[in-house]
Amino acid sequence: MPLVLSPGATTAVVLRNSIAGGARAGLFTALGANAGSFCYGLLTAFGFAAAVQRWPSVWIVLRWAGVAYLTWLGLQSLRRGWDPPRAAVVASGPADRGFLEDLLSGFLTNVLNPALMAFYLVVLPQFIPRDEPFARGALVLTAIHISLAFTWHVAWAFAGARLAMALSRRRPRQALELLTGLALLLLAGAVAF
Repeated sequence: MPLVLSPGATTAVVLRNSIAGGARAGLFTALGANAGSFCYGLLTAFGFAAAVQRWPSVWIVLRWAGVAYLTWLGLQSLRRGWDPPRAAVVASGPADRGFLEDLLSGFLTNVLNPALMAFYLVVLPQFIPRDEPFARGALVLTAIHISLAFTWHVAWAFAGARLAMALSRRRPRQALELLTGLALLLLAGAVAF
């Protein structure tokens, strides 16, 4: 439970997207993020964790892909924070966004998140009892994790949508984008080093 509740890249992206595009955008981001978790659950259940332990170079490539993606997200937020015309929000409501963009941003955030990768490929297998069929145990634990995480992400999506109007003025929105960008860059730095 503490792993689910601790804020990280997924929480930041769900919150950012829901503030920019409303609850719908946040919900699609949460759905995409948890689809990414489901992919890791499937990979773990069917032996990818063992392959990563056998070939550590795969782990390194995935880790640096995650660092690059978190850095890109952080730089995008910083750009929006410094670019006044794009940072201003129309007071009538959230921006018209395509659901695929939100779904993909959530999915990529989790698939390229080194912390989530480590959770599924290293930590989760340790909690499967030896007498339990490995694939079934991994899938049960994945289902528990996803149900908890999705509930938490939905709460952030609705919170972000409620904050959207309060942050509809240019200065608060810029401050939020700058803080989000810095947080994502710090996460990328923490993963890299």
